[in-house]
Amino acid sequence: MELFHCFGARPEHRVDTRQAVDMLAASGCRWLAVNTHTIDEVSRGDDLPIGYSTATLGSVRDALGAASPVRPVLNINHPTTAAEAIDRTRRAVEMTGLRIIKLEVLDEGFNLSQNAAVVEAATVLVGEGLEVWPLITPDAAVFADCVELGSTMVRVMGSPIGARRGIDPQWRSATDALLADATVPVMLDGGVGSVEHAVAAAEQGFSSILVNSCLFADGDPVAALREFRAAIDSVEKPTELVGR
Repeated sequence: MELFHCFGARPEHRVDTRQAVDMLAASGCRWLAVNTHTIDEVSRGDDLPIGYSTATLGSVRDALGAASPVRPVLNINHPTTAAEAIDRTRRAVEMTGLRIIKLEVLDEGFNLSQNAAVVEAATVLVGEGLEVWPLITPDAAVFADCVELGSTMVRVMGSPIGARRGIDPQWRSATDALLADATVPVMLDGGVGSVEHAVAAAEQGFSSILVNSCLFADGDPVAALREFRAAIDSVEKPTELVGR
């Protein structure tokens, strides 16, 4: 199971370049999520932020070095309409040359996916040759639409963003059904609040999990990521623990 993460959900979550690199090392994450919500404030792709402090695409990429296996992806975070998501994606692709898109279209409270708008935006962007990872609330028909249009991974919410409740009981049967029939990787993305939630997701069959705001609960996201990584690995490799 892969562990993905961002670098803060709110401005008070401060991550500089060194800490961003340390977080990636602790998690083993192969992907660097590049925020795009401030695209109107920058003139170069390298100045797009990683989180909400001084870390940027350029600074983190330079710190990682050319030999790093970590690949940047465009995080189209916080749009509330399909048109906004499409426009921002096109601009970010032009600025950076990056073509993997972590796509969302959220409600006005930035808590839940607007599924129909996500599918609308994803359809356009996949049609333009981009690799798109859409975020949806669990719905079999919407999931099937995402797969049919060509999404290479679908991100499924367990509970509202920032809720830290894990998989909401009302969505458990829907997520079970999606995982049983999935023909593409499925990420649990939304509502993860603890290591126990990550372990449960691994046991349930998710291909990957994304964590963010919960990393900052105790003020040390690097230590939190080490705990998540160790817990997930213990589920995947139980035989290695025998005799220890």
